[in-house]
Amino acid sequence: KDFTNWVYRSTSVKARANQTLKVFAGPDISQAEFMKACSDAARDARDADIAKRTASIDRQIRTIEDRIMREERELREDETELSHRKMEETGAHFENLTGIFSKGRTRRLSTSLSKRRLAEQAKADVEESRDTIDDLKRQMSELERRRQEVIVEVNEKWGRVASSSSEVTIVPKKADIFVNLFGVAWMPYYSIRTNEETIELSAFGSS
Repeated sequence: KDFTNWVYRSTSVKARANQTLKVFAGPDISQAEFMKACSDAARDARDADIAKRTASIDRQIRTIEDRIMREERELREDETELSHRKMEETGAHFENLTGIFSKGRTRRLSTSLSKRRLAEQAKADVEESRDTIDDLKRQMSELERRRQEVIVEVNEKWGRVASSSSEVTIVPKKADIFVNLFGVAWMPYYSIRTNEETIELSAFGSS
């Protein structure tokens, strides 16, 4: 029991530690091995941090990508509709020119104006789709810029964490000290007293 208490009070080990990453290295671990362990732990923590902090941005990006796809599909449909309306409008104008002095001119003029309105509406739909796509792409660029800023910030954060370390003193727990064998050794000496001093000589020498 006394020997266990002595070990507990007098024994300690110096170790390198990265408290944030929970990485520790005793005297048997080289500095290079310790730094590699810190880098590996920091990389895992960085990846998890990036995934967490960019999750919301990634959802927004996917939503905008879907909207852009829908708007581009609508734009193609609007452009097709505009092309048809222009052809109809051109045909109506031609009929007005060829039948300018014939009967039914008023009806043809009304038809021409109707074709014109439909063409103008189709053109407006095309412009609206293009404006919407441009706006969505601007939003996409802003989200991608924010995402990249988050990644840079997280990389710098965990880079600093990986390079920081300190020295800690580790002492044993009494529960971890086991005495498997104990004994007392006696090393005899001769004590020789002279007029001036007392000399101790080992009882078992090499000679």
